[in-house]
Amino acid sequence: MADTSEELATEQEEQADELPISGLESPGTKDRLLATNSMGGVILPYVDSTERKQAEESPLEAKGRLRPLIENAKDDAMYTMDADGRIDCWNTSAQALFGYKENEIMGRSAALLYSPEDCKGKKLQSVLREANESGSLEDERWHLRKDGTRFYASGVLTLLTDDRVEGGTTFAYAMKTRELTERKAAEESIRFQAHLLDTVEQAVIATNLNGIVTYWNKFAQKLYGWTAHEALGRHIIELTTPELMAELAIEIISCLRRGESWAGEFNVQRRDGTTFPAQIINSPIVDDMGMLIGIVGVSVDITDRKRQEVSLLELTRQLELQARIFNTTLSSITDFAYIFDRDGRFVYANQALLDLWGLTLDEAVGKNFFDLQYPDVLAARLQRQIQQVLDTQQRLRDETPYTSPTGKAGYYEYIFSPVFDADSTVEVVAGSTRDISERKQAEEDLRVSRAALQKSNEELERRVMERTDALSETNAVLQQEVRERQRIEGERVELLRRLIFAQEDERRRIAREMHDQFGQGLSALTLNLAALKEETSEHVKLLAHLEILEAVTKQLDADVDFLVWELRPTVLDDLGLPAALKAHVQNWSKHFNILAELQVTGMKKARMTNEVETVLYRITQEALNNIAKHAQAGKVDIILEHRDQHVSLIIEDDGVGFDGAQAFGRSHQGLGLIGIRERAALVGGTVEIESQPQQGTTVFIRIPAPPLPRDGEQHE
Repeated sequence: MADTSEELATEQEEQADELPISGLESPGTKDRLLATNSMGGVILPYVDSTERKQAEESPLEAKGRLRPLIENAKDDAMYTMDADGRIDCWNTSAQALFGYKENEIMGRSAALLYSPEDCKGKKLQSVLREANESGSLEDERWHLRKDGTRFYASGVLTLLTDDRVEGGTTFAYAMKTRELTERKAAEESIRFQAHLLDTVEQAVIATNLNGIVTYWNKFAQKLYGWTAHEALGRHIIELTTPELMAELAIEIISCLRRGESWAGEFNVQRRDGTTFPAQIINSPIVDDMGMLIGIVGVSVDITDRKRQEVSLLELTRQLELQARIFNTTLSSITDFAYIFDRDGRFVYANQALLDLWGLTLDEAVGKNFFDLQYPDVLAARLQRQIQQVLDTQQRLRDETPYTSPTGKAGYYEYIFSPVFDADSTVEVVAGSTRDISERKQAEEDLRVSRAALQKSNEELERRVMERTDALSETNAVLQQEVRERQRIEGERVELLRRLIFAQEDERRRIAREMHDQFGQGLSALTLNLAALKEETSEHVKLLAHLEILEAVTKQLDADVDFLVWELRPTVLDDLGLPAALKAHVQNWSKHFNILAELQVTGMKKARMTNEVETVLYRITQEALNNIAKHAQAGKVDIILEHRDQHVSLIIEDDGVGFDGAQAFGRSHQGLGLIGIRERAALVGGTVEIESQPQQGTTVFIRIPAPPLPRDGEQHE
């Protein structure tokens, strides 16, 4: 390093000898010139040699007087230079600071004492002008020692002039240098630390012991909303959480005086008044004597962490619950369930398997089949199969025989399955084992019985062949019987249809005759009784009998009307089904004192066939009779609706109901519901009944019907 330094010094000296000269005007002489080396080194005066020759003696005498002062200076490194910048006086402090002995430095350029890198970019003219104008120059820069090491120092450059010349003539320079490396390092460290603290994602705040803010980094501004300019000099309490910080102040100071840091978590306040959870760590700032002189606090917003902690607690609870469910479920089954790690060792076994081994889970975890005293051949096969699942990442199924402690032989079927982690690597192998002894025995029994079954099958086939021929003959007879039954059923249905409609005709005839004969007779009887009452008005007893007889006659007339109405209402033939149902429902409701309502939809455009209207009327009549006899209902709703290709009739009551599944098996209802179904079947209709005890009854009738003609079309 010394050789390199010497080479650099020689190079700097050579450069100093070849400096370009730049003339500057200075007071007292117009021939005075100043120059500097190309590396921007020490400021060097340069004067015309003729003028210098004329003033040689006086400067020498002056330097002679200055030399003892320089050499005796102990605190500062001092040296003098001639007008060319070459060192001609060197004290012991300079020798200690720069490493050059006096005989090594004398006559050499002072440029070798400065770091070249530190001089780049200097504006020489402005520096020289400032030195000339002020008579001295204070400077701080990096210097070089003899061994090449760098150090930072301040220097005071003083111009030495000859006052005998008008205006004074510079003939030399005196330089006083003091090392500032430690101070420079401290300043750099402080700047670096401040920059570093401004880059951290944490609020860093320093205060003195009175709580006055002395430092406030950029993240503190972001976190609390106060700028450093606003925060510095203010009390920390008014910037964060006044009440809480006041309460904790004594505790914090006591902790810091013991040389310990204080940490806590609580809500703090921003400038806008909002709060957030924060973790704050306060640490002591001490001087060289170990005395507490301040506090530095670090604040971290833990809102996300708090939220994550809550989520983590909930997740942990869910995982623990799932683990309990998992363990409880697997321990409640009779099959064996277990999990292996990648080394083929058990990490879990359910209670059924632990009971088989006679171990606890803690005793079983970490063991393999060899450790559990399985037969060597079986253990080796099982361990090899676990590794196979890990290598191939494929499920494996196999069987193995076993002998129980009681000597019973059996078979186990086991399945090893890979369990993958997030990056599709097999993390563990899950397994289950089931006792299939009964199945294996059943398979053996099945194998043994197959021969007998085959023989029986052959015999059965022979018999089937024989019976097939016989069945073919029987089938032909049965088909003939089915056709005959279908013919008879068709005839029965046709006969029933004719019978029912013959009954309707007969009902119509009887109703007409009853209306004509009984109606006229009862009307005449009523008139005669009224006349007789007028003639016997004075005979009280006879009059009373006549009034009774008149009431009986009126009731008989009403009963005859009701019977005629039930047999065949003329309104059905004259006005159609809606009008007939309306009249029937009103009369029935009045007669049995049960509220009944009829709703008709889509029946206004044209009438249906006589058969369909008659069937729907009689079904309604039969249903209402059943309700009057059995339902004990308070209300009945009837809906008649024509839609698309069918007519629907719904009859619903709120009575006592019955078991709908036995609706058509109840003999006490006579024709009842059976009659309703048979009537609907005559016109291709269907009947559905919904009923529950104490929940009423609903009867649904659906009968195919052609669409009603539009306006202007003729109904066939």
